[in-house]
Amino acid sequence: MIGMAAMVAVSIGYSAYTPRTVDVVRGETVTWSQDSSRKHTVTARDASFDSGALSPGQTYERAFTTTGAVPYYCRLHAGITGEVDVHDVVLDAQEQAAAKGRPFPLTGRVADGVTSVTISGDDGSATTAKVGDDGTFTATVTPSGTTTYRAADSPPVTLRVLDRRVDTVVRARPGRRFSVTAIVSPGSPRATVVLQLLLPEHFGWWPVASGRLGEDSATTLRVRRTARVLARVVLTLPDRATPLAVSRSFHLGPPAPRPRAGRS
Repeated sequence: MIGMAAMVAVSIGYSAYTPRTVDVVRGETVTWSQDSSRKHTVTARDASFDSGALSPGQTYERAFTTTGAVPYYCRLHAGITGEVDVHDVVLDAQEQAAAKGRPFPLTGRVADGVTSVTISGDDGSATTAKVGDDGTFTATVTPSGTTTYRAADSPPVTLRVLDRRVDTVVRARPGRRFSVTAIVSPGSPRATVVLQLLLPEHFGWWPVASGRLGEDSATTLRVRRTARVLARVVLTLPDRATPLAVSRSFHLGPPAPRPRAGRS
């Protein structure tokens, strides 16, 4: 049942394994890549495995079938150490911040034989997710603040919650084209924003352009409109669908017609 996430990579550098500690589920394989200019080994503290001396460019692989901590080291260089922590369940670390009161997907993977996972938050919340055929799962949580989640023997994962604001600046361009600059605060470089229009033919809000914020937490989206329509910009997860914050609505298109003056 182990799927695409079954290969975990570790780089062997000049003076360290990177990352030094990796979390895997039972049955997964770790691959060490020798990226240093000098030889190294991958040697278990309990002598259960030894790669031998690896030259630059070589790799070493090992599958881990028993849960627990597996420390290892380089026999050729004192002080170069690492550890593989083997679990039944691993929650994926979350770099993306969530939004208060909005659903957020937590993902993870499991060892063969695990069919469902219960995820508990330190805010007292709990949810259960079914495991897919590929050994992965997605659980939807709705945090009210920064929350730490746990699942079975997985290391805990902290989900940051930020109250973000989306501001917009609209500029008309020749040919009834419009540029919409979105600015998100607090700063969220590389986050995803989507320009949506309220289109009756699509029965609601419809995405027409998207982009990623720059280092200044801003980006410009462009669209052409010949008819006046209501618009907004949504800060989303990378899936371009899960909303984290929404701007105020604004109009795109030709100016609204002025009411005719009444006859005297």
